[in-house]
Amino acid sequence: MNQKIIITIIILVVVVFFSVFLLFSPHKIEIKELSVDGKTFVVEIADTSYLQMKGLSGHKPLAENQGMFFVFPDQSIHSFWMKDMLFPLDIIWISQDLKISHIEKNLSPETYPTAYGTSTLSQYVLEISAGLTEKYNIKIGDSIIFVKE
Repeated sequence: MNQKIIITIIILVVVVFFSVFLLFSPHKIEIKELSVDGKTFVVEIADTSYLQMKGLSGHKPLAENQGMFFVFPDQSIHSFWMKDMLFPLDIIWISQDLKISHIEKNLSPETYPTAYGTSTLSQYVLEISAGLTEKYNIKIGDSIIFVKE
């Protein structure tokens, strides 16, 4: 066989191997409790690139006291979309000092591929079931407090 073909096949095999490894490698999800304006949520922590990319896509609907808390390494501009979502969300952007800086309410899966975000820097994002920011009067400026560390 031609040497170029052999090298191409080897590269392809390596790429496929690592893709399968990343897809099926275990990603342990950490669970924590946090409080927003006196309401406690049990949240899955998305603190790796894989967990942040997957987010709640394909996830069963959340109970009223559940959510996902995204932890980014630095403050930045973070955008989210509703790709492969099965239920609507309220998305809450949170600054480095754990104060709510922006909220998008009642985002339905049908809004995909629209991306939502803010021009303000944030280091954390909380996703909860749609309507809960209204129900619990969660607003910009509220603080996030971890109940159990």
